[in-house]
Amino acid sequence: MSDRTSGEPYHSKPGESLADPYNIPGIVVFIAGVVGLASTLTAAGYGFAGWTALGAIVTALCFITSVTLFVLEHERLRRLARRG
Repeated sequence: MSDRTSGEPYHSKPGESLADPYNIPGIVVFIAGVVGLASTLTAAGYGFAGWTALGAIVTALCFITSVTLFVLEHERLRRLARRG
């Protein structure tokens, strides 16, 4: 698999970063965090304290992980831009 999605080492056009396969794990984990947030709010609305606490922890971990993955991908692209 190539480190480049286009002729440029860095995403120069809007939306090009979404086509980069290296961003897919971050996007999937972020979507899992949104689903987790909705589930946590639903559990809280029905009064399930245990599920609410567990859901809040998992949702926070999903969001932190997705931001970490996005930052790591951004740093990888910056290194490629400096090198090329």
